[in-house]
Amino acid sequence: MIKVIICGAKGRMGERLIDLAMKDEELKLAGGIEAEGHSLLGLKISEGVSLTDNLRSVIKDGEVVIDFTNPKSCIEHARIIANENKKMVIGTTGFSSEELEELKNIIKDIPCVLAPNMSKGVNLLFKLVGEVANVLSDYDVEILEIHHNKKKDAPSGTANRIAEIIARALDRNINKVKVCGREGMIGARKKEEIGVHAVRAGDVVGEHTVFFAGTGERIELIHRAHSRDAFASGALFATKWLIDKPKGLYDMENVLDLK
Repeated sequence: MIKVIICGAKGRMGERLIDLAMKDEELKLAGGIEAEGHSLLGLKISEGVSLTDNLRSVIKDGEVVIDFTNPKSCIEHARIIANENKKMVIGTTGFSSEELEELKNIIKDIPCVLAPNMSKGVNLLFKLVGEVANVLSDYDVEILEIHHNKKKDAPSGTANRIAEIIARALDRNINKVKVCGREGMIGARKKEEIGVHAVRAGDVVGEHTVFFAGTGERIELIHRAHSRDAFASGALFATKWLIDKPKGLYDMENVLDLK
């Protein structure tokens, strides 16, 4: 059995990860990590496992650490994991470019899957948008994402990844062409723009729509997550895939053989 430690154990994703992991005969929960001062620290979450804020105290019990926390905590966890030469699956989003570079430098010598979205369906969407962009290179591209009202980062990591894939397919500099929202007398849309728009409302788990609009027609590629189990099951699938891999940085396209 693969021994897993889950960081962000009492968050929305963490609870689904724990539930699914405990039902999986190939996995064994070896630790649950939460923030310092969390009200449930010390809670027994499975046989022999209690919620703790000290990853160092349990790191030797695990083989793979799954992290769905926040950028600061994720980087701190990555340092501990790298020092112990363990493996890591990262679904945390919201990194600044500087934080992401710092993280990649920390994890460069361990096996790690890093992805803004662990859903199998979303990662297929990543592949499809690049293929469509290659064919419809003269069409306007707009991305709309909808998430629950508790989500802190915007646009979503998934929407940003979609924009980056399309920009690469179209040979455009994403930092120059990405437009997040529009307001006022902005003039006509520039042809090279890639619009990215965020909606926050209710309890929406996650929805991404990519528009390719041309003269007289448009194509819409849509992914809707019905529950967080789509992300949790993908992260656990990545955990099993990673267990026998050599050191290196992987994404879900590697895991799903979509390259």
